[in-house]
Amino acid sequence: TWGPSALGGVQYHTAREEHPNHTCAVPMVNTGAQGYETYFYGGVLEEARLFQLDALGIGLSPIVLANRYDNLFWTIAEEGAYFSSEIHIPTLQIGGWYDHTIDAMMEFYKNSRSDADADVQDQQWLLVGPWVHGGTGAAYVGSAVQGELTYDNAEFKSDSMAWDFLNYYLLDADNGWDDTDLITYYEMGGNDTWHTSNSDDIHATDSDLLFLDKDGALNGDGGVGDDSFVCDPNDPSPTIGGATLSNDLDQGPYNQNSLDVRNDILTFQTRTLANSIAITGRIKIKLFIESDQPDGDIAIRLADLYPDGRSMLITDGIQRMRFRGGDYYEADEDFMEPGEVYEVNIEMPFTNYTWLTGHAIKIYVSGNHAVRFNVNLQDGGEMYVEGDGNVANITVHHNSTYPSSVELPGEDLYLSTFENETVDFEVFPNPAITELIIRGQQFKTFTIYDVIGEECMQSAAFQGKRIDVSSLSQGIYILQLSTVDGVTVQHKFTKK
Repeated sequence: TWGPSALGGVQYHTAREEHPNHTCAVPMVNTGAQGYETYFYGGVLEEARLFQLDALGIGLSPIVLANRYDNLFWTIAEEGAYFSSEIHIPTLQIGGWYDHTIDAMMEFYKNSRSDADADVQDQQWLLVGPWVHGGTGAAYVGSAVQGELTYDNAEFKSDSMAWDFLNYYLLDADNGWDDTDLITYYEMGGNDTWHTSNSDDIHATDSDLLFLDKDGALNGDGGVGDDSFVCDPNDPSPTIGGATLSNDLDQGPYNQNSLDVRNDILTFQTRTLANSIAITGRIKIKLFIESDQPDGDIAIRLADLYPDGRSMLITDGIQRMRFRGGDYYEADEDFMEPGEVYEVNIEMPFTNYTWLTGHAIKIYVSGNHAVRFNVNLQDGGEMYVEGDGNVANITVHHNSTYPSSVELPGEDLYLSTFENETVDFEVFPNPAITELIIRGQQFKTFTIYDVIGEECMQSAAFQGKRIDVSSLSQGIYILQLSTVDGVTVQHKFTKK
């Protein structure tokens, strides 16, 4: 059977403990991993989830907070919990792309295919859908509605596959389960469809790079310059959906547009995609950071920028700068010095996604990411204590000396197939009072969206150079313009 471990996860009972009639198992949204990185992502405590576990009566906070570095305690905990070599029966492991355990699940499944008893290594199945962990909202494993998106063909897929699996092993049903491909996974974004594989790992073997550039661009050629933002621990950038587990947070894909109006967020995006871009695996972010404070967190949110202006979250990650080496989280921290530039690498959780033609790839770069993650006070002091902290001025360098980049795992991505046409235009004044004036390129249509992605104005036959915005309320908006050739560009402006 599957049962609770000392750290609130699950573990598999060994052969000497299991019931002799234990025939098969269907573990859901969980894994055998119970180590330091189970609770500290990139060296940052996933605070909201830990407190949710406390609310459920598990009471792990004293143990976890007493071991805020990767020490002997975590080594022993991980060795005692990991059980891929103790699997003696067939399993159907079920996970979700918006579940906080997905990255560890993908690794555990791969290991189970080689570490389980030899006679059941090829009876380990994996199902991954567009699902959240569940337990704190309306979305759950197997439901169609996940966050602000709906996946009708994913509804009850977990139930139907588990039913076939259990009927086959428990009732000797002649239902063809033994011919089922070992991995069934959902392609989010593009075609919203199911794929299968008999490999032990579906991570792409190839990858391609996008580089951060001036004016918030992402391109395949390299960047110039740098961009800065201010991070105030007393006003941290908010968590909006994602792989959360807390009654206080939404789970799943949510529109990130409200982040665009903050001054503690940098955004970078590609031009409109001329071809679909499909990825599968772990996205790697490399940034070159300068700060006037000794510590800080760098948070990344990866999104799909829809033609209608929505920026739907795909996955996110974070890294504490005092642990920027990324492969150790011990007590010998390495703090930053003003005027120095430091490389930081953030590996995002395993995901599968396709950006369609006409969409764009977008990332958000911020300091804190609250309340999912603990807020860094940025003063270089003791972690996980109360205080006002220090305001940090953070610079992201993106030039030939410091090539900040996004590595996308995929086969034949052809990132050079972004729209190659240069759209030379200018929109002013900004802020606007009564009208926007467009200089340069002639556009065919325009649409104006507010910060939550709702359409406020549009014209399907726009031939002029002026847009009357006097009817708009005060606030920040996104103007989307399209040329006669179908190239789409966006411009953010403020209405006074």
